[in-house]
Formats: sequence, C-alpha cells, structure tokens
Amino acid sequence: MSTQQTRWAWTAFGQTDRGLVRLTNQDTFLVENRHRLWAVADGMGGHPGGDVASRLAMDSLAELAPTLEETASAPDLQEAERATDRLTAMAEQAHASILAHAAQHPPLRGMGTTLVMAHLLPLPKPRLLVVNVGDSRAYLVRAGTLTQLTRDHTLIEEYVREGRLTPAQAARHPNRHVLTRAMGLAPHLESDLFFFDLLDGDLLLLCSDGLTKMLTDEHILQTVGPHPHVPSLITQTLIQTALDAGGIDNVTVVACTITEIPDQTNIH
Repeated sequence: MSTQQTRWAWTAFGQTDRGLVRLTNQDTFLVENRHRLWAVADGMGGHPGGDVASRLAMDSLAELAPTLEETASAPDLQEAERATDRLTAMAEQAHASILAHAAQHPPLRGMGTTLVMAHLLPLPKPRLLVVNVGDSRAYLVRAGTLTQLTRDHTLIEEYVREGRLTPAQAARHPNRHVLTRAMGLAPHLESDLFFFDLLDGDLLLLCSDGLTKMLTDEHILQTVGPHPHVPSLITQTLIQTALDAGGIDNVTVVACTITEIPDQTNIH
C-alpha cells in the first residue's frame, strides 16, 4: 500500500543597498530560514537614529525567533493562534527595545522604523502570517499576478481609503510617504496582522519603500518574471532596477519561494 504525503520547502534571500543619494543605509533585513521568519525594517529618514531603530528591531526579532518553535507543536488551529500571538508579541518586544534604547540615549529620542515581517506555518497546508507597521510592504506573486498583502500606514493612503484622493493622485502627492504609524514613536505599538494560505510556486516579497518609490507594481512584476523561483536573482535584479531608475532611497528586498514536495511513502 502506498500513501502520498506533502512536504513544503522554502528558500529565502535578502539584500540591501544604500542607493545613489542617501549617505547612510537605514534599512535592515532578517532572513531566518530555520524558524521561517523574514523581515524588513526601514529607519525613518530625517529622524535621529533611524538606522539604530531598524537595527534594534531586527536584532530583537532574531533573538526571539527561536520562540516560534513553541508554536509548531500541533498542526491545527491552535498552532495558528499561538503563532499569531507569538508574532504580535515579538513585534511589541522589538518596539519596546527601541523605546528603552531611546530612553537611555536622549539624542535618539524620536527614532523610529517601519517593519514588515512574515512567518510561515508549514502544516498541514502552508499559511503565511504577516505583520506590518508603516509603509514597508509584503507582496505575493502567484500565477503571473502581483498582490500587495499589506496596507501602507501613510497619511495619503488614509485619504485614498476615505475617498479624498484617487490612487493616481496619491501616487503623485508630495506627502505620500508621511507615516501615520511607526515602531518606536508611540508608547503602544499599533500593527496590522494578515493571514494568507499559500500554494506551490508562490513567491513572497518583502521590501522597503526604496523599491516602491522607484518601481510601480507592474514594473516589479515584470522584473520578477524571468526569475520566479530564484530568490537571489530576484532580489539582485529588483534592487539593480531600482538603482537604474534613480535609487533615491535605501532599497531592501527579501524574496522567499514556497515549493510543494510530494513524498511517496510505502507502508506494508
């Protein structure tokens, strides 16, 4: 008698570049494949310590990543609930580490950073949990289409949702990158959490706004097209394309592919 089970594999790669205009790079990223955790943070430009805030966020998440193993014991709804709670708590702890550091170093008060992070639950079917604060984004590329998974926390995005601006007007608005939420600014963290069921061949993209300032969604999809299953080529090509378009900001991309592996097991 033969039964077929399904296993899932994931491959991720991250890269960051200072860009062609900025003097420093305030972006950071995390690729934690062992615990299926990936993240991008973009320190707030024009604020003191943006680079410190983004690095503190990534260091905190990297330190806490092993605690995600506590949520992987049972492939059921309880696992998803535990992972959701754990991921939200990790973001809150990263936020607290930024506030604590700023309190100890007064010149850094007011430092902040965006955050987008994703965690993969592989059983019984792969489910993606995404947390975001600010305007760093998560995208899903599936079957030749690009879908933005997160919502930007910007003043102009609120205007679009309220019907005060059209998307076309928002894309050209001079204040389109003014944030309404960021880590490290308010006493309590306000984040969004999203769930997505994944399919074989899906591609996850996490990026700072240094990419989306330079490339439209259509341009991102076209750039990914030739390399849908090679994360290292995807990140390198997207960043180089953003630089070729002007590179006015730090640009960071993390790409992760999800692959289904049928496993033939013989049972006698």
